[in-house]
Amino acid sequence: MMEYLKALMGLIVCVAFMSMVGLLAAFIGPDHGVEIKILIGMTIGAMILGRRFPEALMRLYGATYGLLRRFFE
Repeated sequence: MMEYLKALMGLIVCVAFMSMVGLLAAFIGPDHGVEIKILIGMTIGAMILGRRFPEALMRLYGATYGLLRRFFE
């Protein structure tokens, strides 16, 4: 269970960083197209994170798989 919570916290940190970069991008430029600017900012945040974001997803998948396997046995 602790491994699952650690993996979930790592993913939450990655998503929070991407959201902050997206919100910063929303304030740059004209007012129209705010949603597109947020998506561009989140994409840039994912590019800054690099391999850490997919690794956080894989850790969460591994922890969830192990937790469910123990639950159903």
